[in-house]
Amino acid sequence: MRIVVVASQVGTRPSEVAYGFVFDEIVRIAKRGIDVHAAQAKGQGYSICYYNLCFHDMNKLDLRALLSNIYILKEYPFSALLRMSFSIYLELVYSKHIARLIDKIEPDIIHAHFVYPEGWVSLLAKKVSKVKIPLMVTLHGYDILVEPKIGYGIRLNKKYDILVRKVLNEADAIIVASKAIYNETVKLLKNRKDKVYLVPNGVDLKKFNPLIDGSKIRRVYNAEDKYIVFTLRHHRPVYGLHYLILAAREVLKQRRDVIFIIGGDGPLRSYYMELSNKLDIADHMHFPGMIPRDIVPYYYAASDIVVVPSLQEGWGLVATEAMACAKPVIATNVGGLPDQIIDGYNGFLIPPRNVKALAERILYLLENPSEMRRMGLNGRRLAEEKFDIEKRIDKIINIYKTLIER
Repeated sequence: MRIVVVASQVGTRPSEVAYGFVFDEIVRIAKRGIDVHAAQAKGQGYSICYYNLCFHDMNKLDLRALLSNIYILKEYPFSALLRMSFSIYLELVYSKHIARLIDKIEPDIIHAHFVYPEGWVSLLAKKVSKVKIPLMVTLHGYDILVEPKIGYGIRLNKKYDILVRKVLNEADAIIVASKAIYNETVKLLKNRKDKVYLVPNGVDLKKFNPLIDGSKIRRVYNAEDKYIVFTLRHHRPVYGLHYLILAAREVLKQRRDVIFIIGGDGPLRSYYMELSNKLDIADHMHFPGMIPRDIVPYYYAASDIVVVPSLQEGWGLVATEAMACAKPVIATNVGGLPDQIIDGYNGFLIPPRNVKALAERILYLLENPSEMRRMGLNGRRLAEEKFDIEKRIDKIINIYKTLIER
């Protein structure tokens, strides 16, 4: 079996991965003996292959591709043509890159991650390619869910919403990770709701496990005798880190034997650090920035509680990784998080933006270490049962086979 995976920003090695969950998935698919070709859009024009996995990047400045593909504009809904010309240019060049790859290697399936731009350019490539193959699209959250209060979700822009709807209705199969994404997807489909497959995301249960030693991380933060509350998020409004910092202030009013580590980077990182200073809790708040992927499991191991305070979330990978490491998770009751957290069993679900509820749940676990351990072990059991990445790969390959047989 040979597939083309369309993932614009996936890297060629773990150290440069923008979307680690996509990289982890395609590496495992390749290890199953499937010939995987990843079509990127970084604009550097390289091709790199190892084992059964190849990465093919497009040339950003490719006028020949643009001119030879200009006729595909007839496939665009009229309102979608009223966008910035550079966006349309990149779509035409990227779709031509994918079409060339399809014609060259003659794959059995196109598998796009994200509806836009990947799903849209894959649909265009499918229409112009000489090889007629099915299109499968995996949805991840931002491409389907919305949170209007903070401007989250590409579908808030009607010119992109119409492209999302077109891709979903013309795709041959759709993979969703959570019930929230499933329900939203089905709303947009005119027919063929049976082509939507609910396949939970997964993690590497060997890489993330309860036996990892986090003592080195504790020493780095001088926290051998303190509790650690941890999260790892992009520093953007949708991930609700503002509310975690406010909850930290309430926790620290009652206990001083706890520190908060907020990993990750983004446009709001300096604001969050300044907010901690203004709240006079900076000595208990740590912002290490981007944490290398091979170090992340040690942060979970060092932690006592993991918090996912998102305002919207297609699937909370941080929650799944924490569960695999047997850590209790406090998460907001939004998006795909209720698919992972059973309130009172492996953590707590709280309303989004509710600082009081978040602080109360953190304090409850700090004051009840036995509950902390119980919930952590329950989380590991759930991860083994439902969120093993190898089980996800099994299901995806079975969907491939079904599409090919059709």
